Amino acid sequence: MISAQEWLRRLGGLNVSRSKAKGPAPNKPLLVLAIMDLVEEGLAGQGGVVKRDAHLQLRFRNFTPICAPRRGNKIDLDLPWEYLASDGLYQHPQGRVGDTVKLDQALFGLLMQPDFRMAARKVLIATYFPPDEQVALFAACDMTPPSNADIAQVREDQAVYKTQLRRGRCARFASQVVSGHRFTCALTGYRLTTATGFNLLEAAHIKPHAQHGPDTPDNGLALTPTAHALFDAHLWSISPDLRIVVARDAFEESSVSPESSVSPEFSVSPEFSASSFSPFSLKALHGKPLHLPGPLRPHPDYLSNHHHYLKGA
Repeated sequence: MISAQEWLRRLGGLNVSRSKAKGPAPNKPLLVLAIMDLVEEGLAGQGGVVKRDAHLQLRFRNFTPICAPRRGNKIDLDLPWEYLASDGLYQHPQGRVGDTVKLDQALFGLLMQPDFRMAARKVLIATYFPPDEQVALFAACDMTPPSNADIAQVREDQAVYKTQLRRGRCARFASQVVSGHRFTCALTGYRLTTATGFNLLEAAHIKPHAQHGPDTPDNGLALTPTAHALFDAHLWSISPDLRIVVARDAFEESSVSPESSVSPEFSVSPEFSASSFSPFSLKALHGKPLHLPGPLRPHPDYLSNHHHYLKGA
């Protein structure tokens, strides 16, 4: 059986492309970091089965903006998903690339151990990323950046250092909130996921940063961009019993009727008739329960803070 130290050595020796201008390609190490998050959160399947699903896509995509300025191009999941198998970390079932892989059993057992995950993250971040990205990635993994000369040099520019910390914390916050709410908008109950990992939802802070709101999951809601904007405008809030409270006297709203939006030269099939349309109405949601299908629940103190600013309250 391969030892923990040997696995750490292998993680530090992944076959990645390198260039003098752009440095090591981040795709493979970011995928490994995303897989470790799934294992830590109990989202990997029995026996170390990992799916290329919305949970994995979300975490991988939230890491990529940290490296995008250096790379200057899209950081895609498809290539590392296929070729990480050549590094021995996992296998594709029947040798064909599909939507699931199975982790090496010895590695999976080690990844179940918090101490090994911490050591593995340190190796991956220190080996494949420049110091400024290291600061962000350590924050994204909820780890304190180590005290070394490279990190100390980044700290000398406090603006850059704080920006990188913020970037990493935002990545972690977005993954925890959207995944923890099962990719469902808390206001509307709308849920949409795709095979390519497109994610419509945003992670909204209940108590904003401007009021020292933390990047913790209990200070977050998964919302569509429209619901997020309306929430930040304090046109709706949440009661202590987790019901939607709308500032109904603070605005007017309307929707174009389905009939008027269809030109006479086009016919509408019966299953797509006017009666099947459900125009969005914020006022109609007043008093409805919040949509919280996942395990996360917002903290009462943060809800109280937001409700205090409800328009007309």
